Amino acid sequence: MNYPRGSIWRKWDLQVHTPDSLVHSYGGAGAWDKFIEALSKLPPELKVLGINDYIFLDGYKKVVTAKAAGKLPNIDLLLPVIELRLDKFGGSKTSLSRVNYHVIFSDAITVETIDSQFLSALCPRYILTPEINELRKAGKWSGIPTRQSLEDLGKAIIESVPEHERINYGTPLMEGFNNLCVSLDAINTILASPYFTGQVLTAVGKTEWADIKWNDQSIADKKTIINGVDLVFISSATVSDWEKARKSLTDGRVNDRLLDCSDAHAFADSTDKDRLGKCFTWIKADPTFEGLRQVVNEPRERSFIGDIPPKLDHIQKNKTKYIDKIRLERKPSATLTETWFDNTIPLNPDLVAIIGNRGKGKSALTDTIGLLSNTKQHADFTFLSDKNFRQPKDNKAKHFQATLTWESGTAVTKGLEEAVDEQQPEMVKYIPQNFLEKVCTQLGKIEESDFDRELKKVIFSHVEIAERLGKASLDELIAYKTSEATVKIRILKQELHAINEEAVTLEDKSTPEHRQKIDNLLKVKQEELTVHEKSKPAEVPKPENDPVKQKEIAGVAAAVEVAKRELAECEKQILEATQEQGKLVQFIATTDRLLARLENLQRQLQTFSSESQADFASIGIKEDAVLRVTLDKKPLSDKRGEFSGKKTKLDAKLDPENAASLIQRS
Repeated sequence: MNYPRGSIWRKWDLQVHTPDSLVHSYGGAGAWDKFIEALSKLPPELKVLGINDYIFLDGYKKVVTAKAAGKLPNIDLLLPVIELRLDKFGGSKTSLSRVNYHVIFSDAITVETIDSQFLSALCPRYILTPEINELRKAGKWSGIPTRQSLEDLGKAIIESVPEHERINYGTPLMEGFNNLCVSLDAINTILASPYFTGQVLTAVGKTEWADIKWNDQSIADKKTIINGVDLVFISSATVSDWEKARKSLTDGRVNDRLLDCSDAHAFADSTDKDRLGKCFTWIKADPTFEGLRQVVNEPRERSFIGDIPPKLDHIQKNKTKYIDKIRLERKPSATLTETWFDNTIPLNPDLVAIIGNRGKGKSALTDTIGLLSNTKQHADFTFLSDKNFRQPKDNKAKHFQATLTWESGTAVTKGLEEAVDEQQPEMVKYIPQNFLEKVCTQLGKIEESDFDRELKKVIFSHVEIAERLGKASLDELIAYKTSEATVKIRILKQELHAINEEAVTLEDKSTPEHRQKIDNLLKVKQEELTVHEKSKPAEVPKPENDPVKQKEIAGVAAAVEVAKRELAECEKQILEATQEQGKLVQFIATTDRLLARLENLQRQLQTFSSESQADFASIGIKEDAVLRVTLDKKPLSDKRGEFSGKKTKLDAKLDPENAASLIQRS
């Protein structure tokens, strides 16, 4: 494996022109030496260059030769890129937009193959722009693009216009190239060759493509061009400009795999936007052509446009938290002849998966990292245990050592037989396989398991220091954060309990069983009434019409009627007094309940004040600025006294002896 660390963020600039390009601003004599030196001094994060040229490979050949000579050790990959002009145009009748089309070849394809199988195959397929096609008919174009033939074509173009307009034209060489086009079908046909299968990616220039107007004649071609390529290139002055350009593609529902390139035509000290080193594209992949293909498959995950990817920025600001590499080797004093370790393993700052069959060193590597990082789980080591590499009888561990190097440059070296220093801070959270198996067997238990405690530790370790609020554990933090919510839940539960009780009572009364119970009770009362009616004494016949007896009876009857009225009045008074007594009892109970609630509320307020005093002080606010509560029990106490006084009088009035004497008097 050429890149054992795996995919990491690097800058890629896939559009760099050289002093051999048809258009450049690098100067004349000595430009190439200065250009190679400039490439060797590019920012260290810039690792991949696409050497871009117009239908030629001269510049790419020279840069590859320089790298082979050891002059570009800072560059990991060079890719040949051929730039062509498509025969699709936009703009006005007097100004045609020529779409730039880029073919990015794998570095595995030789220059000779590109020359013979691609560039040579294009020769008979080149066409001229519509306005100068007459030159071909006049024999002014050979049809084989060379620097000389393009320059000849440019001269012919310039000479074909009125002399006063020639000032608006460029050099003959550039004019010749700008008017030399090729069809998209021709390019695709040639790239379908077995020579290029899986070894080529294509890109279109966003700026020139955008110049094609959206109209009935061009809309199909415009979408076909951009949706048919793998990537879209742009040279943006700022990241904001790139974002706007990408948004326009996304909104237009076309290919928005947009990469920023320098499109360098000048040195880095130039004020021109298109200069060496001005590139915002970061790619997370191996610096290989296959790595670039991964970007096409995962553009959002694999590419970032900006000054620095967020993850890389985080690593650079926290270098003491990320491991750079680990080295395992024999000690200089080792006497063991067996070869176990002699490896330097670079680690990726993102997810790392250690894959291998049983006995291939997975636990050896992870245990060693745990040892060097002072893990608290060292008792559960699998490889570095007394039953394995540290067997007392044949302790192989004492012959080997390991060095862990952090991104900060700090290195820690220990012998594999050494113990973890419990007094040192734990730098890596390590869960050995033995420990994981042990805690997983505890899952489902009612009491808190080792797994639960370990999981909470891991979660708490990822809480920012400022967010921990001075708490020492996740349980403490959760308790602090949820304390008021817990109180509210308890209050709501109490309210819900009262509502549920009332609902249950009403539901019980609405059941057929309850109705049947009432009906049965009514039936019993009706039967009692019937029996009572049947128990009525027999009617006593009236005495004979004896005047004396009649007068005596009449007197007694009158007295009885008076007594009945007095008795009825007494019973009425007793009933009213009894009802009033019941109301007073209810009022007294309600008042006592309100007083009890008020006392509970007062206690809650006191608790709130006691618990919140420090919090209010810490944020500089007085409690009375937030909470003012006035509690007055006197109206309730006075009312209760009034009810109690009335009840006492009624209790005396309704005393059985007083009530009996009242009835007797009646």
